[in-house]
Amino acid sequence: MVKKLLSVWLSVTIILSSSITIFADENVEGQFLNRNISINGNRLGNYFLEDPFFLYEGLAYVPLTEETGEIMGFSAVMDWESRILKVLKKEPVRTGLKEKILKSNLENLPAVILKDVTVLVMAEEEKDISVDLVIQGAALTAADTEGGAQLDKLKEEIETEFINLPELKVDKLDIDEYPLLHAGDTLYLPVRAFTGESCFQWNAFFDNYSGLYVSTEAGADSKASFDKRESDYNRGLVNYILSKNKNLSPGWAAMLVFLFKHEAEVYGVDEVLLMAMACKESTFRSDAVGKGSGPVGILQIMPKTAERYGIKRSQLFDPHVNIEFGTKYIKDKLDQYGNNKTIALSAYNQGGMAISRGTYNTRYAVKITGAESSINQYLVNNGYGTGN
Repeated sequence: MVKKLLSVWLSVTIILSSSITIFADENVEGQFLNRNISINGNRLGNYFLEDPFFLYEGLAYVPLTEETGEIMGFSAVMDWESRILKVLKKEPVRTGLKEKILKSNLENLPAVILKDVTVLVMAEEEKDISVDLVIQGAALTAADTEGGAQLDKLKEEIETEFINLPELKVDKLDIDEYPLLHAGDTLYLPVRAFTGESCFQWNAFFDNYSGLYVSTEAGADSKASFDKRESDYNRGLVNYILSKNKNLSPGWAAMLVFLFKHEAEVYGVDEVLLMAMACKESTFRSDAVGKGSGPVGILQIMPKTAERYGIKRSQLFDPHVNIEFGTKYIKDKLDQYGNNKTIALSAYNQGGMAISRGTYNTRYAVKITGAESSINQYLVNNGYGTGN
């Protein structure tokens, strides 16, 4: 019976079906969590997840997928007929992702709030039960059989052992306080639903300048893995942007910093170089436009250049599209010219033909490298560090 109970709970797997009609009365949008995610001290790249974490109404939401469950220690099963979701706490089986391939590109997620659903979170509790030796339904003693000494010894050993039976602690979530969201084929719950007095006993901490930190081990403080050095560095980059353009909000500046950092990581370019270019090109304005059919946006992309890559002029006003394209373009130039920053920047500004003809000048490159130095100087002088 014990083995049967254990096998039932350990065999719970993710069953999420999108073929069933979902009764929801509100469409919402989750904001891609463009921050670091640390699970038990291990970094998790959100854009490497097929179903990423996102923010909704100020709460960080975790995807109830098999991939995330193996790392954070849970499994979930949704019964669409009864409209009951059960989430069972388990031991994590790995610390990170099986592969690091870009699977999501910072896109926000359209979702619906599920109203008519019961959400149960469950955790096993061990209950020690001592047992007597029973054979064929009858308790035996040494006097009842031959070889009594051996049986006496066996019975003594068994009577000192305990069998651990799983006993479930079940919490019913208030879905008004912790809305259940459905995005694509995936169900989402806020991380906060598993913290505090929840039977999961997770501990979570969110820092706007570095990201989300979660400890799934009972009693462990998530702040123990807080990366203060990176938080200070990112805060410094945000404040640098604000010092150059006082019309921007801190939230918008933070969004830009994490866009720069994301594209820098994807393409292998220094984010400080990208920020220096954006500072000199547009003072971090997404609506900056050159004369006539001139350059557009933060990195001042020429529409004709972008069109060759299938990007319309109107798309260049989107900071993500603009920074992504500009990063890829300067990376191509760096690769083309042997990582010579001066020539690559000159080609970015004046075109490849000027480099080929030898008619380019280095004024733009000098201006950008000077801005790089200014950013680093600002960070050091104001105690933000360089993030290394």
